[in-house]
Amino acid sequence: MKTITTLRSRLLLLTLACCAAMTTIAQLRLDARHLLLDGSLTDAEAAASPFVFNTLQAAVAQLADTTTIYVKPWVYWVDNPDEPEVVAGKNGREPFGMVIATRKLQLTGLCDDARDVVFASMRGQTQGAVGNFTMFDFHVDELTVENMTLGNFCNVDLDYPLRPSLGRKRRSDAITQAHVGYVHGRSLVARNVRFISRLNLNPLTGAAESLYENCHFECTDDALNGGQAIYRHCDFDLYGQKPFWSTHGSGPLFDDCDFYVRSDNHEMVFCKQGGPLTVINSRYHAPEGCYVGWTSYPQPWLRCYQHNFTLNGQPYTIGNRQPQNTVVLSRPVTTIPSLSISQHTATLRSPAQLLLKTTEPVVWEVEDGYQQMARQSAKSDRLTHDALFTLNNTSNKTVGFCIAAHSRDGRQAACYVELSPSLLPPPAFVVEPSISIENGMAHLIYTLELGKGLHDQSQITWMRDSVVVSVSHLTPQRTYRLTEADCGHQLTAIIVPGHQRSEPATPTKATILIEQAPAINVLETDFHDFPTQWQPHIAEGCWTVDGYKPADTEAYNWSFRFDRPMWEYAKGFNGAVGYGLVQAQRGARLMYTPMENKKGTSYGNMTLTLQVDPTKTAGQGFGSATGQYMDVCLKFDTRTLTGYGLRIIRTVKHAKAVDFLLVEYRNGTVIPLSEPVTATCYRTGCTIDVACRNNELTAHVFTRTPQPSGTSLPHEVSLKATIADNPFGGIHIQHTGTCGESTTMLHRLIAKWE
Repeated sequence: MKTITTLRSRLLLLTLACCAAMTTIAQLRLDARHLLLDGSLTDAEAAASPFVFNTLQAAVAQLADTTTIYVKPWVYWVDNPDEPEVVAGKNGREPFGMVIATRKLQLTGLCDDARDVVFASMRGQTQGAVGNFTMFDFHVDELTVENMTLGNFCNVDLDYPLRPSLGRKRRSDAITQAHVGYVHGRSLVARNVRFISRLNLNPLTGAAESLYENCHFECTDDALNGGQAIYRHCDFDLYGQKPFWSTHGSGPLFDDCDFYVRSDNHEMVFCKQGGPLTVINSRYHAPEGCYVGWTSYPQPWLRCYQHNFTLNGQPYTIGNRQPQNTVVLSRPVTTIPSLSISQHTATLRSPAQLLLKTTEPVVWEVEDGYQQMARQSAKSDRLTHDALFTLNNTSNKTVGFCIAAHSRDGRQAACYVELSPSLLPPPAFVVEPSISIENGMAHLIYTLELGKGLHDQSQITWMRDSVVVSVSHLTPQRTYRLTEADCGHQLTAIIVPGHQRSEPATPTKATILIEQAPAINVLETDFHDFPTQWQPHIAEGCWTVDGYKPADTEAYNWSFRFDRPMWEYAKGFNGAVGYGLVQAQRGARLMYTPMENKKGTSYGNMTLTLQVDPTKTAGQGFGSATGQYMDVCLKFDTRTLTGYGLRIIRTVKHAKAVDFLLVEYRNGTVIPLSEPVTATCYRTGCTIDVACRNNELTAHVFTRTPQPSGTSLPHEVSLKATIADNPFGGIHIQHTGTCGESTTMLHRLIAKWE
């Protein structure tokens, strides 16, 4: 009964609010520059006045150079939610619900509660659109919006208490890229506006200057306006970990704001790619023990500002793991603090000079412990705009430190200097390089004349005839494991001698003819010596390292460059731990072609284990559900693209899980062999076991990362299918996902043949 009474009271208040709004409307002066939008009117009622409209589209068609549109409570659809057509962008841009161009535009909701006036759409990437669907694209020099909700309800329910029949259920539970809008112009002012979406909110992003007052934001990652934006008296519901992709210039200012973590994340940062921010008199509300940082990848030069910030009611220093990034202000500021510096990074070799400039007088300071390496010329106690530093590193290793500029009122800017020692001649050989064979291993034997504190950093490349089979990545690769494919071929080791301070050296070769090599039935690599340069040829006992765009991705417009590597051995980030092999371009492919069976019989049973770390941490594995997958195949003919495997693919069904299904490759055409299983195990420490045994294909996938809370999806996958035997023994790994933040790091591969 209490609930019913409360609901009736709410409806009564809403009715009174509407009556008050009607009184206001009667007093409005409508003309060619002042229009009224009322969605409750019929077409005939709206046509009775040249300045009254019942759809936003009709009102926008009558815009003058400067226009104010008064908006009565209603739900106004920017894009028809009942239109079944899948929309696509034009001229390389994302699809838009409306493109609006004028000089000055003001949209004013005739209500106090921003929930009563709603501009809505419900499309997103792969959910009614090809591309990141965006409600508005404003080409307006001055834009003002107030007293309304701007929401892309693709993945959020639209609740409208004033008239529940106007509400809508979300299009999909799987969160996808669904935007509100962009502004191409000088200024944006948003007051009492609710910005609703999830991934990539884009709350009217892009103006040279933006002001948000008393606004509400709901978003996941890569969502907020990171330009010259001021957020004042706003609140944020954070469903992800990183609301900003990046910030630039002097970055945004948050003043008297509240941040609410609406997930179980215990690692939160403001910004994925980094950049300046200022947080004043604000409060963060998060799970107990949560860490709050400025950015996922903090650079030493970064300076962000805070004053009177609390986490769960207690004083807190943002980004305290890298304290040099945080400037704690002694008093609040009302404008964005910024101190311009001529450069933020400098990579130099001793001896060198570095000239740093600012736009106002500052005091310069070299980081403690490095004052002897960076001496300021003509240093004085007075403030200066420019400073010339003489740099000299007499050690044997590259060092990094900051030179910071300080203004009188507490602002800072810094340049991070990476200073290498001076170059020395390359080391000479005490023992010339030669190759010895022992227990199936080739060893490159050499000795270098190294001075005190210097260590061997020679680059070693192993080649079988003209094919590169092993390289140095982190340390000199002195050994090479022989295989049957090496027998009868010339093995060459090319060494470029060097240490951490050496000048470029002349390569030296050592060769040997391999007369005997063991036959193997196990191939194992952790990729630490894996050649990543283009190698498109198919040869026995060799890896093919190239790129390929499968036929089932033709609907998606992407390509790769042949003059750049498709793979790289690199250090991981986000969910990828340590070092491993990662995709450098979309379409990266690996294939291993085994030796032909000299006994005339086919390859029999075969197993393949691949240990991987997806960079994505939420279990979605790939950038979006746009034909992005990884196939792990065995019993494979690398010449005809025929064999069996496991496909791991992101779909529109879930935003924090992927689908697993068994597949058959038949001359490049992929045929599903099992129903897909959606699971959450494609996370850090994922092990993929695929096997072909006795006409049965099986796959087992699991991870050491615990299952996330709040899901009923399985956290382990086991699949099987009956298959026809084939004589092949090749390996095939195909990745069609975007790179960067959406890669999968390969850590170890073990293949066994019978």
